[in-house]
Amino acid sequence: MSINESSEGKLTPKQDTLIALLLAGVNIVAAAQQVGIAQATAHRWLKLAHFQAAYKTAQRALFDQALTGLMNKVDKAIVTLDRNMDADINTPASTQVRAAQIVLEQAIGVYKIGELEAKYAELERMVRDSGLAK
Repeated sequence: MSINESSEGKLTPKQDTLIALLLAGVNIVAAAQQVGIAQATAHRWLKLAHFQAAYKTAQRALFDQALTGLMNKVDKAIVTLDRNMDADINTPASTQVRAAQIVLEQAIGVYKIGELEAKYAELERMVRDSGLAK
């Protein structure tokens, strides 16, 4: 694939491999070596708009996958917190207090996010109503 084709937005197989290696935590020097390109080429690719877009999309997908795994553990975490908050006399008070603290901090965080979402929605409505939105 020529440089012109690459700049149109299609990734080459080597660019795909570089992204995969970077997402796996391989540093750019080692990733470039594994792909069979110069380090300068890897750095140049990182500046290309279509490469950056593909890299960010892949990062988001990886993050979403990690969040899904985390969400699958929420119920277990809540049960664990409840068990430790309501624990019997043999559970140290510090464990019970820490569990309660975590629950309160998370509840406050959820409340604040809800407030921010409401404010954001209101701002969107105001922009839309003002005719400034495209």
